[in-house]
Amino acid sequence: MKKLLGTTALVALLAAGPALAQDAPPPAETSAPAATTTTVAPAGRFIVLENGTTDWLASNLIGSTVYSGTDENLGKIVDILATDQGQVKAVVIGVGGFLGIGRKDVAVAPETLDRVKIDNGVKLVLATTKEELNTAPEFKTAAQQESDAAKAAAPDTTMPAADPMTPPAATTPTPATDPAAPTTAPAAP
Repeated sequence: MKKLLGTTALVALLAAGPALAQDAPPPAETSAPAATTTTVAPAGRFIVLENGTTDWLASNLIGSTVYSGTDENLGKIVDILATDQGQVKAVVIGVGGFLGIGRKDVAVAPETLDRVKIDNGVKLVLATTKEELNTAPEFKTAAQQESDAAKAAAPDTTMPAADPMTPPAATTPTPATDPAAPTTAPAAP
C-alpha cells in the first residue's frame, strides 16, 4: 500500500513538473560565482536550490556520527526537531548505549554543529565532550513526557509477592473437588 502511494505521488510530481517549471523565473545572468543560498519562487510556495548550495538535508543528517573537537565519537543524530513554523529548533543526538539499548537522547541547537570538510565528505563536529553530553538533560518527546507523567500519577496496583514461609490458606473440600467424596448417596435400607 505504501509503495502504491509513493509511486502515485511520484507520478503526480513528475506530471506536474513541466507546469511548475514554467512558473519559476529565469536564472539571472551574472559573472559572480554560483550562489550559496536558497531562493524562494515568487509565489512563496516552492523552494529552488541553486548550484553550490550549502543547505543541509535531514536525510543526510539523520544517522550521521557527531564528533568532538578532539575527534571523539559522541553519538549519532537520531532525529531533528522543527517548530510549527517549520524552522529547525534542535538536532537530537543519541548518546551512549550499545545498539540503541541504554541510549540517552540529547537535543542541541543546530547552529552548534559545525560541518568540517574532510577528504571524502563532511564531518559533523560539536564543541563538547562525551561527559558533558552524558550529564546533559535527556530529550523526551511530548508523547514520552505524557507517558512518564501518566505512569507517575497512576496508583501502584501490583500485588506484593506471597511470603514463601506462609502456608497456603486451608480450604474445605467440596464433592466436586475432593476425589475421596462419594458421588452418589448410599441406598436406603
